[in-house]
Amino acid sequence: MALLTINHTTCTSCGICVHTCPVSIITLGEDNFPFVQEGSDKRCVLCGHCVSVCPDSALTHNLLPETAPIRKDIKNQITPTNLGEYFKSRRSIRNFQSKAVAKPLLEEVFDIVSYAPTGVNSQMNKWVVVSDPTVIRQLSDAVIEWMKAAITVNPEFAKFLNFAGLIHMYEQGNDVICRHAPTLVIGYTNASYTGGTMDSVIATSHLEVLLPAFGLGSCWAGYLMIALRYSPEMRKMIGLDDSHTIHSATMIGYPQYRYYKIPARKDPQVNWM
Repeated sequence: MALLTINHTTCTSCGICVHTCPVSIITLGEDNFPFVQEGSDKRCVLCGHCVSVCPDSALTHNLLPETAPIRKDIKNQITPTNLGEYFKSRRSIRNFQSKAVAKPLLEEVFDIVSYAPTGVNSQMNKWVVVSDPTVIRQLSDAVIEWMKAAITVNPEFAKFLNFAGLIHMYEQGNDVICRHAPTLVIGYTNASYTGGTMDSVIATSHLEVLLPAFGLGSCWAGYLMIALRYSPEMRKMIGLDDSHTIHSATMIGYPQYRYYKIPARKDPQVNWM
């Protein structure tokens, strides 16, 4: 079966699919219609650019499902002003309501996040979502126990990250690890995938920016992320082992408080050339 099917009635031979193919496997044939040369189809990364960019919907990719058209007015609804304000108003949330986050809502979120760019469209990002409060508490406790061990094994590292202070606050009832978040999201890839760090961080960043549109907030759970990377026992708690590499850990929930102003930031440091 051919990789592409061309509707010769609607195709105008504009060549846009040829110019935008990221792996350059589409060419115009002698009949001036696009095609993929024999053998080149193995290099296809299934990105869907060719189908998405065709202005006449004349091209079908036979290894991809039918794609939904982009509403013509959607980009007109997004302006630099309102999108910029949306980005600037994002806050790292550390105070959450006790309200649980429904699984169908998170499924909708992850469906969108799956469109975050990945190296060569590899789409290797994976996630663990923890919503069981007992497991979240167990993970927080495990981080503290790992910190206690690290003070002895690696005192300089522990001092740099103030493990002693964090342990004291936690034992006083202040959950500085998971902040009583109703949901934790851990981003990971197979350890064998060399592009995992970049892909997963990009996807987690998309997740973090997207969540406020669903009424949710988030904050990177840095101590949990570090502990999971160092502790095989903790990785086992979430069903992972040494064949996986953890790249992010995020606390998610409904914000307890509303923010009313956009705080100042340092000027961008840009070298213009």
